[in-house]
Amino acid sequence: MAAFITLEARGRPAGAPEFLAYSPKQNTQVRLYCRPSFWRWAGLEFNPFATEVLVNQATLNLESKKVSVAIQYEMHGVLHFIFSRREVTENTEAEIIEYCDSCDIKAEFLGAKCLSEEQTYAENLLCMLSYINKYREIFTEKNLEFAFHSIDRSKGTISNSVNDLQARYGEGAAALLFELVRRGRVGLFDVRCKRISGLTQLDVIRVRHE
Repeated sequence: MAAFITLEARGRPAGAPEFLAYSPKQNTQVRLYCRPSFWRWAGLEFNPFATEVLVNQATLNLESKKVSVAIQYEMHGVLHFIFSRREVTENTEAEIIEYCDSCDIKAEFLGAKCLSEEQTYAENLLCMLSYINKYREIFTEKNLEFAFHSIDRSKGTISNSVNDLQARYGEGAAALLFELVRRGRVGLFDVRCKRISGLTQLDVIRVRHE
């Protein structure tokens, strides 16, 4: 029987860790079962071009077994499936690739270990997500537009931008800034290689992604 996909959550594999998080893109909680997929998911949350993100909600039914799609998303009209090698053997990998090629799906396989060079970037994203999720109730279009124009007038660092917003939004000021980063409207310099701090430089991005 040919492989086929179903919307089916299979749950945590035996012995796997569990990372519970809130997804702004899906507006719901998600569960991931290996740290590499957790880090990769965080990156997609901050990619304004990634849409239709599903986390462990789809299953690829192969001839010999069922394999969870750790992350599914669309970008620039292309469907992407990300799998964890925890669930994929050499034989099933070939079958997965055959299925994805036949359906014009881009397949990716994440190893069991995280890459050390990705740690700083992932930790920065997760730090920003913690602020975003804590204060997400204030993310109205009016507040986001006000924050965007305030940041545009600031002196170009996180500290200056947050200080300018705190009088109006208090502890939610940083969350508004980070939500604009997530939406692709503000960029942070060196976020992939340096821990974010008040001195981190930023710039506004004029082209809207959403």
